[in-house]
Amino acid sequence: MIKRVAATIINPEDAGTSFLVQQVEGQFKFYNFQVLDNQTPLASVLWKLRHEVGIDVDQLRLYDSVFAQSGSENVSLFVFNHLKIDDGIRNACQKQGLFFIPASKLHGLFESVKVSTMPAFEKLSK
Repeated sequence: MIKRVAATIINPEDAGTSFLVQQVEGQFKFYNFQVLDNQTPLASVLWKLRHEVGIDVDQLRLYDSVFAQSGSENVSLFVFNHLKIDDGIRNACQKQGLFFIPASKLHGLFESVKVSTMPAFEKLSK
């Protein structure tokens, strides 16, 4: 069974809150990928953000962690705050196909993801 993980960064601004997402086949999705070998889901997220995207993960603050279902896929979703989103961070994200999109444009994403704060223990043994 392939374990997947997803992440986003919340960016509160005067104009409204935006979220770090990727666009796949014309639809916005949270940044998601397969959990790295010999890594926890959180360690995988931090590694990818640091080494592939180029974000200083020491500046991230974990805002929330939930189990989510997107379509038929179950993922651990990590939501971060960042101390300061600047043009350097935006550019690093864009090079990896990640963008900060206003929440007002993400209704489809929010409606498509079912979130649970309780783990599905019966599925953990599979």
